[in-house]
Amino acid sequence: MSSISQVRVGQLQRGVFKLLLDQPEGLPAKEIIRRMAGVVPPTDFEKSDYPKHPGIQRFGKMIRFATIAPVKAGWVIKEKGKWYLTQEGKGAYARYQDPEEFSREARRLFHQWADKQPKEEADAEEQFNEEIGTAETIANASSTLEEAEETAWNEIEAYVQAINPYDLQKLVAALLRAMGYHVAWISPPGPDKGIDIVAHNDALGTSAPRIKVQVKRRADKINVDGL
Repeated sequence: MSSISQVRVGQLQRGVFKLLLDQPEGLPAKEIIRRMAGVVPPTDFEKSDYPKHPGIQRFGKMIRFATIAPVKAGWVIKEKGKWYLTQEGKGAYARYQDPEEFSREARRLFHQWADKQPKEEADAEEQFNEEIGTAETIANASSTLEEAEETAWNEIEAYVQAINPYDLQKLVAALLRAMGYHVAWISPPGPDKGIDIVAHNDALGTSAPRIKVQVKRRADKINVDGL
């Protein structure tokens, strides 16, 4: 089994940071991994598949593994399938330009984070991060939950984009109920004069505010004036 050196970890980390520097809204993890080959070309080993999992290339798993320490260091945020750089992460990218030094500092901050965690969790994370020589095993394990979360958010997004508009109204109404609001009215199919849902803070609607909801769905971005 081949290992992944500290220098290589730093190269992968800085490659991810380079992609995210001019992306304040972040990038989907799969898009980052797709673009990484043009920033940090994979080695022959990283281009190969896992023997027990044909079709799954090592490169993407190694990238995910390399970002563990930067996340714990507070340099990267992973949320809803997207990765973002923090201001601290941008500063670290400028300050530690040598890949090995960059990776070493991320690991130092990782250990600092681990020291503040409950002992059981810290021990597990510490053992996980220390086994850098068994990168194949670690990379597979570390990406399982992360990829599952990304898949879930992608499926939710696809569902919302494809749902019938009136079913979307019902979904928004159900979310309001789950948040503790009392839904008094949902617009039936047809003209609604811009109001799709009326909700209240209490069952009788006697306390302010009265909430009037217009449900809109846009796959593209919209500015304040457009809204």
